[in-house]
Amino acid sequence: MQKSLLWGSVILSMLTMAYADELDTSKDMESLLDNASNVAIKKSLNVDYLPSVVTVIDAQTYRDAGIQTIAEALDMLPGIQMQISPMGYPITTVRGLKTPNSDLSDKMKVLIDGVAVNNEISGSSYFYMDFPMQLVEKIEVLRGPNSTVYGAGAFYGTVNIITKLGSNKKENQLFAGAGSYQYRTVGTNINSASGDWKLFADGYYKQNNKSLDALDSNGVLKQTEEAMKDFSVGFKAINGGFEFLTRLKKSTYGNFYSFDGDLNPIPQRDQDHSDTYFFSQLSYKKTIDDYKLETKANFSHREVDIKGNLFSVADVAGAFQDINITMNDGGYFHEKTQEQNFEVEAILTLPKIKSNDIIVGVGVRQVNIAKDEFYSSIENAITQNLDMNVNYAFDYNRHGELAFWDNPTTKLLKEGVGRTIGYGYAHDLISLSDDVDLILGLRADDYSDYGVQLSKRAGLVYRAADDTILKLLYGSAFRVPTLMEAYGNGHIDFHAGDSTIVPEVTNTYEIQGIYTPNFNHKFSLNLFYAQLNHVIDLEEDQYTIVGYQNFKKRHNKGFEFEYFYHNGLEHDFYFNATRLVTQYTLPAEPGVAAVDMNMPDISKVMLKAMYVYRPMQQFSLGTTWRYFSDTEASKLAWVHGDTTLDATHIFDETATYRFSRNSEARLTGKNIFNRVVTQPSHYYNTNSGIVREGRNWFLSYVYKF
Repeated sequence: MQKSLLWGSVILSMLTMAYADELDTSKDMESLLDNASNVAIKKSLNVDYLPSVVTVIDAQTYRDAGIQTIAEALDMLPGIQMQISPMGYPITTVRGLKTPNSDLSDKMKVLIDGVAVNNEISGSSYFYMDFPMQLVEKIEVLRGPNSTVYGAGAFYGTVNIITKLGSNKKENQLFAGAGSYQYRTVGTNINSASGDWKLFADGYYKQNNKSLDALDSNGVLKQTEEAMKDFSVGFKAINGGFEFLTRLKKSTYGNFYSFDGDLNPIPQRDQDHSDTYFFSQLSYKKTIDDYKLETKANFSHREVDIKGNLFSVADVAGAFQDINITMNDGGYFHEKTQEQNFEVEAILTLPKIKSNDIIVGVGVRQVNIAKDEFYSSIENAITQNLDMNVNYAFDYNRHGELAFWDNPTTKLLKEGVGRTIGYGYAHDLISLSDDVDLILGLRADDYSDYGVQLSKRAGLVYRAADDTILKLLYGSAFRVPTLMEAYGNGHIDFHAGDSTIVPEVTNTYEIQGIYTPNFNHKFSLNLFYAQLNHVIDLEEDQYTIVGYQNFKKRHNKGFEFEYFYHNGLEHDFYFNATRLVTQYTLPAEPGVAAVDMNMPDISKVMLKAMYVYRPMQQFSLGTTWRYFSDTEASKLAWVHGDTTLDATHIFDETATYRFSRNSEARLTGKNIFNRVVTQPSHYYNTNSGIVREGRNWFLSYVYKF
């Protein structure tokens, strides 16, 4: 393993240095000027000058390197590790901070063209991770807290996905692709103009019939169920200061490891999860005497529809037979929820006052639950036979399901759950001198169920020389409990909410240095330390209702190193390295002492590289490499056996041929050395973790018109 890792580093370094002799200064200057972002302060600046740690992903370069989706793009960045749940949900872990056994909240903010797509029921935005890079212009990624701009959820990081439609890209294209697992995709983006109107639209559809060989919890070889169908359509219209933006996205996936870690326990029953997300936003921008006012009103609707199989017919029938109840069905559930968000926001940019650039904003958001349905075959059988004196000795009234017995219900959430949030914020970018900028930010969010939450921020940017920038950064962020964490009803194999838990808070401190000796090279080193208080995680005591609790504190520290090499259009090389230490204490429970432990399931060391070589205008080669060190074992008292995952490194290769300026074909080989790749399993109940893909292929064609 170490020898392969060493050779991978040497090969990529040699490929980079071998062609370091040709320069295209004009193109480098253009790239530098385009490398701007407003994700950190809602004011467009070059990312090196932003008072935050920001990486901007240029979608074209990533596509040339073989990156297919948003999830793959994020997995190439420092501090980020993409994993997957047994249900097939992508889990975005930033700087090693995660809730090891909770797959509900990403604890990061995801925006699509500036519109937040997180939801209040579960807090997750996983359903946008499969969005294709072919429709993306760039991605802005802020690591660290950003609650002063985006409120709750911008806790570990913020991701703004800017599509070609969202960037007003005047480009028309058609694309199609095919690959392993009967993968098929087709898509387009188009633009038009009519009088004062500018119109943009995009859309795609993709599907596969994917399954992988894997061992179930009994060591029997079976196949995962990962077939998917996914589509999205978007539309944007601009007229003067008015802008209308709308998008619909829907996906359906098989449930991979059948929710509870077993592979297809009830073969005769369907099992999948569907996510539907729709949003519309109307905005208006106007300048009045150097005051810039932007107002927004948006509506979003999200539906989650999950059919999950838990236990085989034989397992369930045997448990019910012990109390003389005939049960001829397996253990499965079906949940369906719909959430609607209404939000209005006004942002005012004041004219420059001496050396101060001030932005203020106010807004309000209303959260409504439009549908809440839950069915469990096991719970239904129990409630139909309560007259048979089913008591706490019954196998399905285990220590973790007391909440169900206290409140039998067919709802996921308690009655009348909703949420209203009002907020206001202010940022001041102060030019202390030609070389020093100071950012100060404050935000207050008033939650109808949790009161006022404050976020604070301060950053100092010092341009020490033409080639050197130093940053000192501080940020606080909060995350209120999701509706499931606070108000979820207890169900068999589901966690009960706890309305007494309080919002979690983080305070993060960072020091970043950026060295850019010329247009070809850029080095960045970031040191960070974060302390989290009142962390919301699962309560694991076997003698109480399984739900959520506040852990007193956690902390993480580490460094992130990045190196960029650009040589005109011929060479693009990117390398990053991350070292993480994330520690916390499992609180004492009756009969169990407190335990100090490192975060399980995450890699302390991550190395990633991407190289795109264009020897001629018509042809390019792309290489990506990712290394993740082995993980540590969980120290939960009830976890037995080896729960660690081995270190792994993965190489992808891509060849792109351009027939003309308007036509290109791309062939990508994923995991070309066919390495065994596994992911952590939920509650460690899948032997050796969740098996992922070996070598696989994708072929695509793009026509621009």
